Amino acid sequence: MSLLLSTGGAGDASASGIGEEQFQPSVTYDLSVTDAERDAIHAEVEALAGRISDARAGDGTYDPLTLVGAMLDGATYDSISRGGTAATAYPFPVSNTAANQNEYDRKVAKLAWVVKLAKDLGFPVVVQRQPDKYVYAEIGDPDAPEMVMALSHLDSPTASVTAAQLARWRDPFGNLGTPGAYHSSYVKDGWVYGAGLQDDSGPTLATLLAAKAMLEAGLPMDRRVRIVMGIYEDGGPGTPTAANTATFQSIPYNANPSFYDNWAYKNLNREETPVAAYTSDSRFPVIVGNSGSVTPSASMSLSADAGKAFRLTDARAGVTLREGDPTLKDIAYGSTTQIASRAIFTLDVTGADAAARDRFAAAVTAAATAKGWLPAAPGTTPKVQTTIAGDALTLEVNTDVAMEMPTPQYGKNAVVWGMFLLSKALDPGLQLKQAADGITDLFFRDGVEGEAYIGKYMGIPASLLRNPSNGTPNLTFALMGGINSETPTSFYTDATGSLSIPLFVRSMHVTAADSAQATAAVTAAFQAKGFTLGALGSPIGAGLYVTHDNPLTALQFGSYRATIDHEPAAFADPSALRDVTYPQGTTGGTLASNFRNKMTAFGAVIPGNERWWHTANERMKVDSAVQMTKMMADGMLEMARYSGPAGAQFMWAGMPGLNADRADLDLLDVTIGTFKDASAAVGKSQLGSRALLGATAFNIPMWNGRGNSAPTAAAFALGHAAGGVYLPLNDPEYLSTTYVAPMRLEFKVERPEYMRDADWATFVARGYGDVTFNLLVGDKVVPLTVPAGQSADKYFSSRVSATNPDALYLSVNLAVTDAPYEGVKPVLADSKTDLYTVNPTYLASNPDPFPGRGAVKQRGFFQFGDGTKNAEFSSPDAVYVTASNWIADEEQTTVGGTVPATLSLTLGAPASFAPFVPGVADDYVATTTARVTSTAGDATLSVSDPGHLTNGAFSLPQPLQVAFSKSTWTGPVSNDDVTVTFKQSIGANDALRTGTYSKTVTFTLSTTNP
Repeated sequence: MSLLLSTGGAGDASASGIGEEQFQPSVTYDLSVTDAERDAIHAEVEALAGRISDARAGDGTYDPLTLVGAMLDGATYDSISRGGTAATAYPFPVSNTAANQNEYDRKVAKLAWVVKLAKDLGFPVVVQRQPDKYVYAEIGDPDAPEMVMALSHLDSPTASVTAAQLARWRDPFGNLGTPGAYHSSYVKDGWVYGAGLQDDSGPTLATLLAAKAMLEAGLPMDRRVRIVMGIYEDGGPGTPTAANTATFQSIPYNANPSFYDNWAYKNLNREETPVAAYTSDSRFPVIVGNSGSVTPSASMSLSADAGKAFRLTDARAGVTLREGDPTLKDIAYGSTTQIASRAIFTLDVTGADAAARDRFAAAVTAAATAKGWLPAAPGTTPKVQTTIAGDALTLEVNTDVAMEMPTPQYGKNAVVWGMFLLSKALDPGLQLKQAADGITDLFFRDGVEGEAYIGKYMGIPASLLRNPSNGTPNLTFALMGGINSETPTSFYTDATGSLSIPLFVRSMHVTAADSAQATAAVTAAFQAKGFTLGALGSPIGAGLYVTHDNPLTALQFGSYRATIDHEPAAFADPSALRDVTYPQGTTGGTLASNFRNKMTAFGAVIPGNERWWHTANERMKVDSAVQMTKMMADGMLEMARYSGPAGAQFMWAGMPGLNADRADLDLLDVTIGTFKDASAAVGKSQLGSRALLGATAFNIPMWNGRGNSAPTAAAFALGHAAGGVYLPLNDPEYLSTTYVAPMRLEFKVERPEYMRDADWATFVARGYGDVTFNLLVGDKVVPLTVPAGQSADKYFSSRVSATNPDALYLSVNLAVTDAPYEGVKPVLADSKTDLYTVNPTYLASNPDPFPGRGAVKQRGFFQFGDGTKNAEFSSPDAVYVTASNWIADEEQTTVGGTVPATLSLTLGAPASFAPFVPGVADDYVATTTARVTSTAGDATLSVSDPGHLTNGAFSLPQPLQVAFSKSTWTGPVSNDDVTVTFKQSIGANDALRTGTYSKTVTFTLSTTNP
């Protein structure tokens, strides 16, 4: 065997076409987190990181109250979900049997550890309803009406502990197959190893530590932040039936969640539903839903190449090789299979002479060199190798980037790289050359990948490449995906000459028409290159968690980018992919499916970083864990800020003739961006002499418009049954019932920058007069006035948050009915902020299943119809709040003038020497003046190199000299005169030409402190 070449090196990180304008989503979000706040959060994350080079769980060398320490300790618990069943009666405990290895006991143990961890970290609120279900910790003002949430799971999948997987687990000492190795977590060479480190115990704990960083940073928040840690997402017990659940609920929920964590939180315990949330169980920047998929193959017959030199005899693909990484092969066994990051092409070079073989090798070398794939760095696996044994030539490509199938646009595809090299090296006339040219043009045009893997070069109309609202790729193409074994997979059959490359296509199109148009273009593009493409159909992305135009997506996407842009060096890998990274539909994030239009997947895998889950030797880089935690903390703080002037807490209230049982955030389409600024609607005629503090308008649909995830058949039937959640507009209950949404509407009033401390304190204490709430209905102002003899405290409230002393929150209780507007009616009613209601039949023979919750309090509400019965709760033109005097009896003002930036240099008359006398040595002197004016902090006067005086083609032998009487100033100056002296020396032997000698010189007045 002779070695022709062995090359490698860094690949081209560029992922977009040259000179092309980047796509911009139409729905954007104005971020509130400042650079200084981001610095503060990131500093707290670093302080909590607990970075260590090597450690073993329990060895005492690390702090258990750090990110790395918590991940190590958490991975020691056997929280693998091995199934079992749940009981059929409240509180539905999980079975605890030998068959499921005592599921109940194991989960109780880990949750008890989490409770202790959260309390030791100093979280002010730590809640556990049942010992075997979930735990949540909360930060923020407990009186804040709105809550945002992160819900993830602490358990690990059984996929990583099958018999085949266990044989490949390594203990901290590198031994294979050691019993219990998957729960003997350790840190080695910058990676944390252990079951659940990537899915999803590690990311869940990172979310908890992100909230801890927010707690320590003490930055202003308008909403509470809740971190919910479930423990049954992967292979957990089957949830009790919808009918069993309904036995203790007054309104059967719209779904019987397939994930026990969701069921336990929402159905069993009827916990508060967030206005916005995420799960850390998929990928950044934000996952908006599960995509539909089809798996055709791109095929071409190469039989015409038979008997020709350089014909293909074998083609295989697998996971990239990486010198010094014996566990890399384990990544192929994850639940989401790999894209080809290794490709091996074998060519028959019988009949090719030495010169032809050399030309092939030289062409491959030149193409690889141009792409930066060579030379191979010492101690690394070469990216490109071409070897020859007899008449068999092998071209092997290893990209060094193992990437998964749902996100091909972030990867580097070895089959594509190989086809590109073959396209450059093969002569025309081979079918293989046509195939290589075709793949190169479709997936490697201009030598870049990225958006080629969303179909950019397949003739798809630009409007259908991405969803215009958020940038989600409508189609992704994972060429030669499906790699799920360490043994390379063949995609060529030599006996028939058939090249057949699997193409895993995922779709997020929302209409069949769009999908059909796009897939027709794809089929035509492959056919134009000579390929036969299997049926694409018209796949629809039916698993949206949130609508594409949801502002939560724009918020999280914007926050992700801002985190990277703030510290690009600390986020080098994701920064390199920034321009092709957008919201996406893919696998994972399944907990979001039952929090419709309120939850996405935000993390944990970062584009550019490898993902290891559902596999032996599950691991995460320490750097990736810290990056992830910073992204989560930034995103949570952004979610915890009001996106408009107001927020609301929805309540239950027993109002005569009205049904408040559906005033539940899970049944209402409320998320960030719901309460919009309406200050422009309130004019001077409405205000009079009063000052406007805040105005809002809103529209809140009931039980619809919340994404398009499909419930199970049983849940669908239950939801549409009498008393169910889904009520068509012709449903008898809907037609006969007037629904009401009682809410505490809260306005945020921020202190002006110029307001003195004493004045702000006086304002907060109402020392400057009253504050009033009003409705604007058309042009009519309707004051919200408390009836005589009743306490205003029942209708109104205020607070100053401990996290933001410069914001006053003013609240009013409203009861908006889905009915015609007939004026405003003040009503006193028994009310509670816990929204659940228990089935009366169940309560008749059972104690309250929610002890300590559901406290009833009499509140006052301003009740009014929203105008139309249409299954929506809408505000009038505006709900607004005013003050009689906003900033006391005085207002600060300033008077002054502005000095424009000035650097002024004025030169006097041109200097002129006396006539030069030939043959006589002498020094000639001339002067002029320079007048300097500067408003800068410093200034310097300088002159260009004067060179030599010239007279046509003749120049004086000795250079011209220039000197200043003063050339620097350390402060501003006006009209300062400087003497400029010119000196020209003439030697006795200097040859002088008749005529005038001259030289143009340039004077510069400059500053370093403008």
